[in-house]
Formats: sequence, C-alpha cells, structure tokens
Amino acid sequence: MGSELWFSNLLWNSGKNARRSDKKVIGVLAFEVASLMSKVVNLWHFLSEKKIYRLKKEIVNSIGIQKLVADDDAYVMDLALNEIMEEFGLVSRSVARLGKRCLSLFRHFEHFVNNPLQRNLEWSGWDYRLKKMERKVKKMERFVAVTMQLAQELEVLAELEQTVSRIRANPDLNRGKLLEFQQKVMWQRQEVRNLREMSPWIRTYDYIVRLLVRSLLTILQRIKHVFELSQMPSQERNNVHEHMHPNCIPQSDSFSAVHSSIHTSERILCRFSSGPDSIPRITPEKNKINKQLQLHPQSSTLHGKHHNFRTSWLAHVGPFKECVISGTESPLLLESCKPDVCNSIECTADYMKNVAKMENLNMGSLICSNRIYSKLALFSSKCGLLNAPPSTLGHAALSLHYANMIVLIERLASSPHMIDLETRDDLYNMLPTTIRTALRTRLKAFGNTLAPSAYDAFIAAKWSLMLKSILKWLSPLAHNMIRWHSERNFERKQEVSRTNVLLVQTLHYANQAKTEAAITELLVGLSYICRINGDLNEKG
Repeated sequence: MGSELWFSNLLWNSGKNARRSDKKVIGVLAFEVASLMSKVVNLWHFLSEKKIYRLKKEIVNSIGIQKLVADDDAYVMDLALNEIMEEFGLVSRSVARLGKRCLSLFRHFEHFVNNPLQRNLEWSGWDYRLKKMERKVKKMERFVAVTMQLAQELEVLAELEQTVSRIRANPDLNRGKLLEFQQKVMWQRQEVRNLREMSPWIRTYDYIVRLLVRSLLTILQRIKHVFELSQMPSQERNNVHEHMHPNCIPQSDSFSAVHSSIHTSERILCRFSSGPDSIPRITPEKNKINKQLQLHPQSSTLHGKHHNFRTSWLAHVGPFKECVISGTESPLLLESCKPDVCNSIECTADYMKNVAKMENLNMGSLICSNRIYSKLALFSSKCGLLNAPPSTLGHAALSLHYANMIVLIERLASSPHMIDLETRDDLYNMLPTTIRTALRTRLKAFGNTLAPSAYDAFIAAKWSLMLKSILKWLSPLAHNMIRWHSERNFERKQEVSRTNVLLVQTLHYANQAKTEAAITELLVGLSYICRINGDLNEKG
C-alpha cells in the first residue's frame, strides 16, 4: 500500500510538472525509454567500421556458412543487413509510438517509418555529427544506468514501506523500531527523488523523442556507410578517405549541410545481391514497394526548417554552390562545378581520376540508399526481413533443436568412453525421422562392408579425425544459435538488446538437407568409435 501511495505521488508530481510546461513528461514510461536507449546505444556500437569489417571477415572465413548457407559473400552480408534493419525497424516503431504524444514535428516520425521511400528527405538534416552523436550516446548510457538504479531503489522503497505497514499493524512491536524504519523510508524516498530527477522520468516527450529520433537517423546513415565500405577492397576504401577534397562536404555533416538526392556521407558502393534462395515470393505489399522505388528514388518534399536552412547555408557553399542547387536534378557532380575547383588547385590527372571515382560512388550511394529504405519499407509492411527460405532450418523451426543436438554430439565425441546406454538413448530420441532413416541406412551399409577384424585402433583414429573436421566448422554455428536464443531470452527479462551474434552466423539460414547429412556423418562416426572402443576394451 505504501509503495502504491509513493508511486501515485510520483505520477502526481509528474503531472503537475507537465501542467506547468504544457508538455507531457515521460513519467513511469522512463523504464521503456531506457530500454529503447539501450538498444540504440548497442546498435551504434555494433555499427562501427571495425566491427562490421570483422563481421564480414568472420563470415567470409566461415566454412560452415559456405557449406550450409551460401558461398556468395554478398548474399550472406545482405542477410546480415536484413537483421540489422529488422532491429532498427523495431526500435523506430517504438519511438514512433512515443512520438505520437509529442507537441512538436516529431509526432510525425511514424510517417517516415511507414513510408521511408517517399518521406526520407523530409527528415534529412536531423542526423547528428559524429562527435555530437558520441556525446548523445554517453548521455543515453547515463540515462540507462540511472533508470536501472531507480528501478532497484524503488524495489527497496517498496520493501521498506511494507515493513512499516506490518509494524503499524502489530501494536506489540517496539515503537522505536517503527520510528527507525520511518526514517529509512524518508531517506529512501529522497534517494528515489534524486534519481528520478536524473532519469528520463521528468523529461518531456519532445525532449526524449527528439534525442531518439535524431540518434536513429544518424544510425541509418551509419548503416549505409559501414555496409558500403565493407564491400570495398581495403585499398579502395582508404583512397576514398585520402583523396576527399577539402571543399567537399564532410561525411558526418552530409545531411545537415545539403538536402540533395545524393548525400556525401554515402561515399561507397552498395554491391549486395541476393542469392537464388533469397528471392521471396512477390506479394502485393512488396510489389507496391518496388513500384515506389522505381517512381520515387528520392522524395523532393521539404518542410519547415529544411527550406530555410538550405537557403541560408548556400551562401557559404563557395565553389560547389551550383552542385548543391542542382543536386535534386543530377546525382553526379556537374561539369560546371569542376572548373571552380580547378581554379583553386592544380588539376592533375590523378585528381580528375579521383573526381570520376567520386561520381561513380555517388551513383552507388543513391542505389544503396534506396536499398536501405526499401528494406525498412518491407519491415513496415510486415513482410518480414528474417523469414528464412523454405529449404532452411529456420523455416522448419528446427534450428535451435539441431543446435542442441550438435552440441551434445560434440560433447560425446570428446569423450566417447563415457557414453552409456542412457546417454545414447537420449541422443537417439532427439533425432528427427529423416535423420533416423538416413542413419539406419548408413549403418547397415557400413556393417556389410566392414569385417569384424576392421575394428581396430587405426580405424578409430580415422573416424575420430573425421568427426573433428566436421565439428570444426559445424559446431560454431550451433553454439552461435544457442547464444543467439539465450541473448533474446535475457532481453525479455532485462530489456537489454544484444547484437553480438547475428542469425546469419547461426543455423537459422542453414540448408536442412545439408545439415542433416553432416549430422548423419557425425552419428555414423560416433557409433563406430564407440563400437571399436568397446571391442578393444573386451580384448583388453
């Protein structure tokens, strides 16, 4: 009862502050806001150039992905991009719901989330510069830490108030003890009040949604940037940064400087192409999105501050003024822009070659931007970016089960002498019908070809080596599958998003027939190792 009264007081104080400023405050939704901020922060950290480059390196070098998913690096990286866009879409949708309570233009953010292909330019210019984004990330991290501490202190306060209520209900208890706990309650209330002042609790919807929306728009630019760079050779990626002309708009300032159909932050080619298994069945929603992509490569609608900002900024552009003015008509640098640049520096052959490179990169940037927006549009149309093809374990909802089965086989293969009848029965009961049938056929065939004298140490060593070679590339996918699920289960309890492992690194997109064939080989090898060890023990 006491905790409910205190919670009511918090809500009443929040409402009183809202009436003073005529703007609603977050209040008890601070915990949901902290969860969203945590996801935004994790997304930002995950999308660093180094981490995406390391992700690509791990995917390219993964034998398991090449054997079971696809050997097309571009297709596999596109699957990784799908999961990142799915995470981005989920957070954006939650922020858009909060934005409906805003009094500012951020209440219209849901229009961008629902139709990014046509609405993207309306929100250009709202992304943060790199250094400012880093400061905002630290601020959100502080908000998350304070909110988590606030939740803990509220639980302590509730326990103290319940203790006071029990003492009051029992007149036989010491009166001094009642005063002691009442004093503790007062101190705890003050602690909660201080934490509430530092948390999103007393912030307005406009303040919080503005912070989240601008951070998400910055992350969207980072997604384009890192995924384009990840497809470049390292030397070409370095050349893009080294030969960037000083008069060119800085990468982190692209949206806030120029509202054209080509953003300078997108200095890279997007070469993702889906593999044959990734082509989805055409649905009315997807067909509609494809038409929008063709008819509206970029929207030309600008609102409010963007028009004024563009006009005032053009006075300081200098030699690139004509390029900026005609940016919506031409995605490339105009010929009329080049003489202005050549007047200020010596036009060498290398420089003109770099200009041509940047023109090609700008065209690639337009293609990649539309690709990113089309994925977000597919998410908004509820088509699902993580739907696995029909031939995969994810489509059959068997990925986690097969992962547990592979991990068990790995443990048994490491110590086959410890396998007893109960463990063998447990493993056999985990096998689906298809693997049981294939295993029975294989064991029967091998039993007819091998003579009893063949069961010796040499054969056991050969089978053991075969098991290790298969598990070397298969077990990482299984462990990643279990880890991915455990992180998501932890999320639902702790409201913290983790993106350390992506689905493409698991068995989700693994071909079911190929995976079952590999598991069957493991079981055949494990069976013969156990039989050979048993025969050797009997002889000993």
